[in-house]
Amino acid sequence: MNTLQTRYKPTYSGPMTSNGIEHLLSVAENGNFVLSLPPTLKDYQQELERLLGKCFSGKATSADSLALARQMSINWCLSKCKQTGQSIDQCLSELS
Repeated sequence: MNTLQTRYKPTYSGPMTSNGIEHLLSVAENGNFVLSLPPTLKDYQQELERLLGKCFSGKATSADSLALARQMSINWCLSKCKQTGQSIDQCLSELS
């Protein structure tokens, strides 16, 4: 079974929500990603922005790329918490 989509919307402008993981990474009207990191990770935001920019050229091109970018952002947050000696449980509670 072929699951490759042959058509996609050039930019994804999914619904903007203000809670949980959706708030961590959302999409602006122009298609650019918008990060809302927990306060303990704000100092490292540019690092995640560069990573997302390399992978997605700074824009969501589909719902699938938004979901992948969110998962990458969650993983990055957890990894950064470990690197900086922060509590993973606290990080997860700030993300949800």
